[in-house]
Amino acid sequence: MAAAVVEALEAASAAECEDWLRENVTTELNRADSSTVDRPVAGTRLHAVRRADEMAAATEMLGELGVEPAIARASRDLLARLAAANAVRISVAAPPEGE
Repeated sequence: MAAAVVEALEAASAAECEDWLRENVTTELNRADSSTVDRPVAGTRLHAVRRADEMAAATEMLGELGVEPAIARASRDLLARLAAANAVRISVAAPPEGE
């Protein structure tokens, strides 16, 4: 998580909104409880397709800002893998058409 925060703050600095993001991250960390881990773990698998698209856009935006998108790229790739695994599970579990 620390690497993601560092990358996000670099991007926010390049976009001239670092103070806003720093405050937002601090607020979220101060609210942390067990759901802070549980919610994204469950939601990441469920929403992997959409989130992979979002991280692809984030990767592109970071590049445009001159920030190396190491974490965004890795997140995009992980989400794409999860989305593909979900698609396989769904297609195996779904009944054939017409049934």
